[in-house]
Amino acid sequence: MAAVLALVACGLAAERYGWAGLGEDAGSDADAKRKPNVVMIMTDDQWLESMRVMDGTREVFGDGGVTFERYYPSMPLCCPSRSTFLSGQFAHNNGVRHNSSPLGGYANLDDENTLPVWMQKAGYATSHIGKYPNGYGKKDPKDVPPGWDEWRGSVDPTTYRMWGYRLNENGKLKTYGDPNVEDPKLYQTDVYRDKAADFIKRKAAEDKPFFLDVAFLAPHGELLGPEEKEAGKQGADEPQVGGAPRPAPRHKGKFADEQLPEMPAYGEEDMSDKPAFLRDYPKLDEETTQEITESYRGRLESLLAVDEAVEKLVSTLREAGQLDNTYLLFAADNGFFFGQHRVPTGKFLPHEASGHVPMMMRGPGIEGGTPSREMSSNVDLAATIADIGDAKPGLTLDGRSLLPFTRDPHRRTDRPILHEAAEGARPGPVPEDGPVSGGDAASGRRAAEGDLDQDGEASPANTRKRAPRHGQVYSAAYESIRTERYLYVRYTKGGRELYDLKTDPHELSSKHDDPEYAEVRNGLEKALSKLQGCAGDECNNVEVGKLPEPVR
Repeated sequence: MAAVLALVACGLAAERYGWAGLGEDAGSDADAKRKPNVVMIMTDDQWLESMRVMDGTREVFGDGGVTFERYYPSMPLCCPSRSTFLSGQFAHNNGVRHNSSPLGGYANLDDENTLPVWMQKAGYATSHIGKYPNGYGKKDPKDVPPGWDEWRGSVDPTTYRMWGYRLNENGKLKTYGDPNVEDPKLYQTDVYRDKAADFIKRKAAEDKPFFLDVAFLAPHGELLGPEEKEAGKQGADEPQVGGAPRPAPRHKGKFADEQLPEMPAYGEEDMSDKPAFLRDYPKLDEETTQEITESYRGRLESLLAVDEAVEKLVSTLREAGQLDNTYLLFAADNGFFFGQHRVPTGKFLPHEASGHVPMMMRGPGIEGGTPSREMSSNVDLAATIADIGDAKPGLTLDGRSLLPFTRDPHRRTDRPILHEAAEGARPGPVPEDGPVSGGDAASGRRAAEGDLDQDGEASPANTRKRAPRHGQVYSAAYESIRTERYLYVRYTKGGRELYDLKTDPHELSSKHDDPEYAEVRNGLEKALSKLQGCAGDECNNVEVGKLPEPVR
């Protein structure tokens, strides 16, 4: 009976999503010769656990694709993460090491030499819809970045509004709604969804393959207007947790009674093993916990519209006869903290909460149904999409194509993953006692002072009892290496963390000073120093080697 039910379920999924067999809807010799299409869907600040509420998305990729269970953004911060996606390079090579200047922002990205440019040259019709690297549009709202045949980019700072956002539509500016009027027809996620579906319908009839990049804001918080700010203003002594974006009106209240999931690291009791800036976080009181819970609920609700959008795009591809000739990728740019290690809000750090995010892929030649346990990163996205489109990158890529790991999900290597942030994201390690000065240190300082959002105007203020006072004494900037078993973090101002994820998956007890792990730390130190300055193929060839078991 179980086998029969499984077959029926697979049949229903195949009927619903068009998985009747690879190439079945190609139909003609012309279609058979057409390169595969690519649809990239990216969310903002989506943490791994949240995928449980996205039933449609999990169904699309679960049976018909591959879930990369060990996928980690190289820098868990919006602009650097998206710049890595577009360039195929780590921040220490592409130069985008922060959300804003002088370390980063859109202005630091060489947009003349990015993935859409390569795909366009490879014969693809290209389209971007939604958020672009932070700071886009501030200098010239009508600028259309190179490589995009059709451009519908959200202009900062209106990007962070679910209503009242402004799009540059192929050089013409259009504002959608009023930030204070929740018009269901103009909800940002739904508008992006419909524009993406329209692009698919129009391009499906053409001979050209298409590359569509859809970047939703959800579940990232909003930058509200003056009236809303005043209405929701908190007292000077109140903690400031990054609020949720407003959900689509049809989803409001869907998770009103949802409780925070079981998180052993939540409000961590003993922080003595953590670096100074983390030890300085106060315990999470009842009021802060309530704010975190409300943010969590609202962010989950905002994802329901994204889930519906994924289903809509899949059904549009199916109806257009292009589903079986299209690769779909779904990923988040970074995760988010909800009180783990006492961090009430934000990202930036390489820990599980912000450094481990969803990534899934389906398309021709991918049987699906089996997850991949291979270590992967956002630095691999450009290489993968270029591989699909037979595009010639104009840069030396630091990542590698994930196609071999989708076609054989059991395939494994020992490649470690690099995390880096702010002034730690540069070719050489920052000396523990070396000066980190001027604007180059601003990002790490701000993070150490409590701003782990680092979204400029969209950032929450510092939390209660955490007034900025560190100056340049402490920094949260870091370089870090992740293997299947270990996470080792080397902060630019001397702090260290080492977690044995086999015995401590929740990162509760750092072993950086444990003599039993001395040889493990030495091995990770050497590999990290090589990986931090890597470029091109050497980024994929750094070997940690077989580390000794901790001495018991």
